[in-house]
Order: sequence, then C-alpha cells, then structure tokens
Amino acid sequence: MRKRNSQSLTNLFGRRYKAQSTINLSDFIVRTIERKEGASLYQLKRFHNQKELYRIGLYHVTTTNKAICEALKIPVEAGTRRKRNLEIDGYLMASIKKRICPFTKRPARFLTTNPNKYNELLK
Repeated sequence: MRKRNSQSLTNLFGRRYKAQSTINLSDFIVRTIERKEGASLYQLKRFHNQKELYRIGLYHVTTTNKAICEALKIPVEAGTRRKRNLEIDGYLMASIKKRICPFTKRPARFLTTNPNKYNELLK
C-alpha cells in the first residue's frame, strides 16, 4: 500500500516561512552588495559580466554558492563554473568545515573572494 504525503497546516506554514526567509536572505545579499558598491544590481549587471558580478558579490558577502546565485539571478550551474574558474585563478577561498547554508538549510562550504576574510574560513 502506498504511503500518503501529509498536507497538514504545519507543513504549509513551514513552506511559506522557508520561502519568505529565502526571499529576505536574497534581498539582504543584494542590498549589501548595492550599498558597498554604490550602484544598483541593474547597473552592476550592465557593466560587469557574470564572472565579475559573482566575484564582486562574494567579495562583499561570505555565503554559499546557492545563496549568491539565487540573489544575483545567476543559474547555479553557471555559478559553479564561475566558482571553479575563480578557484583556479586563486581569487576564491572555500571554508574548510561545512556550515549550514542559510538558503537551503543543508551543510555547505562558505565562499569568499575577500582576502581579509580568509582567516575566518580556515577556522
């Protein structure tokens, strides 16, 4: 016999809360980048390609690949490609230990391109 999925109110509220929290996280990342760069995301996208935008975003916000991709509206596959290229070029540092991703709520490595924050990721 097949098991039925539970569609209780707590599941529905849980999904709504998670969706709202991810929207807030994306907005926070975008606002932080805009404030520190002094330009809107639209202007940044006009003058920078995806690789540069990814690098700029990770310079100002230390977060996971999924979170930065969702905030900047970059496909995750393209973000992974940008991450690999930046690692090869020596600009990107990943955390040694996995932490809980604020976007997916799963263990993931945090990323940054800011040399001043490398020590935080090595802890």
